[in-house]
Amino acid sequence: MKKPAPLLPAERQQRILEILREELSVRGSRLSELLGVSEMTIRRDLDALGRQGVVERTHGGAVFRQERVVGRFHYNSAVQENLREKQRIARRAADMIEPNDIIFLGEGTTCAQMIRYVDSGMPFTIFTNNLGVISEIEDKTGDLILLGGAYNHTTRALAGPLTMEMISQVNVTKLFLGVDGFSLNAGLTTPNLEMATVDRSMIRHTRGKVIVMADHSKFGLVAEIVITPIKNIDVLITDRKIPDDFEQDLRSMNVEVVIA
Repeated sequence: MKKPAPLLPAERQQRILEILREELSVRGSRLSELLGVSEMTIRRDLDALGRQGVVERTHGGAVFRQERVVGRFHYNSAVQENLREKQRIARRAADMIEPNDIIFLGEGTTCAQMIRYVDSGMPFTIFTNNLGVISEIEDKTGDLILLGGAYNHTTRALAGPLTMEMISQVNVTKLFLGVDGFSLNAGLTTPNLEMATVDRSMIRHTRGKVIVMADHSKFGLVAEIVITPIKNIDVLITDRKIPDDFEQDLRSMNVEVVIA
């Protein structure tokens, strides 16, 4: 039986992209087995795809990079996206709040939902511009302090110079952030400039851990505005086991990975 002709480099690289779209991340050794070429050839292919910006190289393989032009975040429509995953992440994040913590809480539905899972009798204080928190804290003993600013009905959050001024006067023990995109190279990203500006300021005024909540669908996504490089966060809470290479790279940046 005649042996099939080997794939041309462009054909092989296209096949690698198809595999990555399905699996998000894959090791070079597995691609070598699937495509019947040496690991050295696979490394060259991944390097070429990395230069094109369609994959992100990891320690032993690659992660699919999903470029997207995202519309501005809308709180109401985001509530039902990956709901079960967000609830698990929110519950795990709530476990990280300790008695007498003073926390910043960022924008978004996961940040708001995590408050419903906090022990109702625990004393703690929230500083936030996220108005979605109001309905979640009604049966808690924790204190809620809203940062001032101009109200945006689509994000259900406050932003602007007054928000920034209030953030600059507070130093908190922990910060909890949700993100639209989580990329090894691009860092934490969002389509909303105001949200990115507020989040960056919160990071600067957090003396303890910066905790990011991102479900698996956010990996490899890159939105328009960079919040911060991944090296500036301390903990990632996500909903499923992430690829070993991806996790190894995160740990090399001293990021703790927590699976909800």
